[in-house]
Amino acid sequence: MRPFPSVVLLILGLVLATALGCQTSPATRDVDIQLEMATNAYRAYARGDCAEVGRSAEIADLEDWPANEARSSFLLVEGFCADRAGDGGQARETYRQLLREAPLSFAADDARERLRVLRLRENDPGYEAWLADARSRARQGSTDREPIERAPASYPPLAHLAQIGGFAVVEFGVTPRGDTDAPVIVDSEPPLLFDGVALRAVREWRYAADADGTQSERQAIRLVFRPEDAERPALDAPVDGTPN
Repeated sequence: MRPFPSVVLLILGLVLATALGCQTSPATRDVDIQLEMATNAYRAYARGDCAEVGRSAEIADLEDWPANEARSSFLLVEGFCADRAGDGGQARETYRQLLREAPLSFAADDARERLRVLRLRENDPGYEAWLADARSRARQGSTDREPIERAPASYPPLAHLAQIGGFAVVEFGVTPRGDTDAPVIVDSEPPLLFDGVALRAVREWRYAADADGTQSERQAIRLVFRPEDAERPALDAPVDGTPN
């Protein structure tokens, strides 16, 4: 018995839907291209090639990108380049743009960290001398206060996608109660890339309280970041405060 025409149409429809479902949509292709451009910019930054980051940003035309972590992280690395070049005004402008446009993004947290450091450099005459002292203390090693809670630092999403590893050395105080105090980056590679996540992690750490309740000591620790040790992050979710 021949199938009814309606059944034939249904079968053809299912075959067509399956075939179309296997194809990549234009929107998905756009996201893939944007992620590739962003990761290439991060690789250029890790090589110290901020000129290439700038060229990539011009080609990318970020204004047309959706408000997701890829765009926010691309903006962040542009800010890092201005920061490293000593252009504090441009760095602040880029970081503030990022905070306005994507305040809930991972990159925005790093932008806040850099704005805080830039404010300290501008407003605190003793900051650079204090930082030099922190670097000197870090080279001398740490005291033996016992850690009781040290959660690992998160991995910056675009750095992970670009398979960039590195480290950050944090010098920080430990209060008599065991809280960390005034953490500061004294060395990092690539510069700035892992600074924010390292600082945020150390702020949450806890050490054993001092038996006498009087000691306040400085510590130094080197946090190493290896992309193979972290899970692949999600990069396409909205980060501008709007729901999915």
